[in-house]
Amino acid sequence: MYVMLAAVDALAISASFLAACYLLYLRQPSAMAFEQLAMFIPLFLIIAHLNRSYSTPAIHDRWASVGLAVNALVLAAGAVILMAFFMKVSAEWSRLTFVGGVCLSLIAVSVCRYMLVRHAHHIVGNDPYNVMHIFDGVDPGDTGSLRGKSIIYSSDMLDPARLDPSTYDRLAKEIRHADRVIVHCPEAKRKIWARVLKGANVQGEVIAPELSDLQPLGIAQRANTPTLIVSRGPLGLKDRLVKRVFDLVVAGSLLLLLAPMLIVVALIIFLQDRGPIFFVQIRVGRSNQMFHIYKFRSMYVENSDLAGNRSASRGDDRITPFGRFIRATSIDEIPQLLNVMKGEMSIVGPRPHALGSMAENKLFWHIDDRYWHRHIIKPGLTGLAQVRGYRGATIVESDLVNRLQSDLEYVQNWTLWRDITILVRTAGVVLHKNAY
Repeated sequence: MYVMLAAVDALAISASFLAACYLLYLRQPSAMAFEQLAMFIPLFLIIAHLNRSYSTPAIHDRWASVGLAVNALVLAAGAVILMAFFMKVSAEWSRLTFVGGVCLSLIAVSVCRYMLVRHAHHIVGNDPYNVMHIFDGVDPGDTGSLRGKSIIYSSDMLDPARLDPSTYDRLAKEIRHADRVIVHCPEAKRKIWARVLKGANVQGEVIAPELSDLQPLGIAQRANTPTLIVSRGPLGLKDRLVKRVFDLVVAGSLLLLLAPMLIVVALIIFLQDRGPIFFVQIRVGRSNQMFHIYKFRSMYVENSDLAGNRSASRGDDRITPFGRFIRATSIDEIPQLLNVMKGEMSIVGPRPHALGSMAENKLFWHIDDRYWHRHIIKPGLTGLAQVRGYRGATIVESDLVNRLQSDLEYVQNWTLWRDITILVRTAGVVLHKNAY
């Protein structure tokens, strides 16, 4: 699969550069185009290998695969430009052909990777890894979920407690093609299986069902004593820095660009009923810390619901005539760019909910105990749930669960490329049937 991915990348880049040469000059590609390719493709493949464009995430997640390839293409283009400058060949090269080739490569590689990874399971036969399950002294129950996996039912012929070479040899032959071995056994046998697997040259795992309630993320150590990692920030220092710079650039640019419109909106709100321009409400942000969120006021002053106990509904009599317009166009949310500049929110992230938000007369955190997990990252102006259409009033519990599932998916799989994608897709849902 990795070789196929690399071959598709190389072919897409080659076709892009040759197409750029032909389209720009309406003639057959020259030796110059092949020289550019000869320098660009090896650099791209090396950088793509180093940034893990050929790794497990790259064949399991379409968007991650595209994002890694785009990153490698941009870096390779920059490296070629530097090399051409220092080798003093830039005057002999067609800059237009190079730029055109890179731009077409970005499109071609993204499309080809997306389609290839989308159909990867048909090419490699579902899971490309051989996962083996060993059941020793426990009831396997329904093994339907293990369809396609290798299963061994241990017996006296494969008893790990028998510390003799022949037993270990039989086990080695059974698992020699496995990438991952998972043992299901009673607690009394875990230590024995752990000792056996440590010398088996394979990723060995022992099931411990009692840990399910803790949902550990990994193992650490303190004073030579193992500890369970049950939580961690989803973004490292570098990722937090990149996301913050992205937030500041986008929020600052939008505030400057939209300033005239925001002044007009503020003036209309004030003249409508001489009330305050902003509606300020307490929301829960990152690390479960509360903050004040800013919105353009869309309701009559006397009907404003600071606790958010009642979700806005279609035909809501609390909303002013102009308020209906700014809510329908999502203009009322734009002041949250100020929250972004203050560092309380991000451009993309889980939408912050009012403290009193309910569905089926239940507070959100009483519906699903995973609710608090979404606060591991800053809340956003827009998010994955919003571009999927999960917005508006929460009437039934599934309205909240659908949003929560999308929020947790975003938190667990954050990339800058995904933020950009969600921001672009937001333009298509600004006018939405549930925006009221």
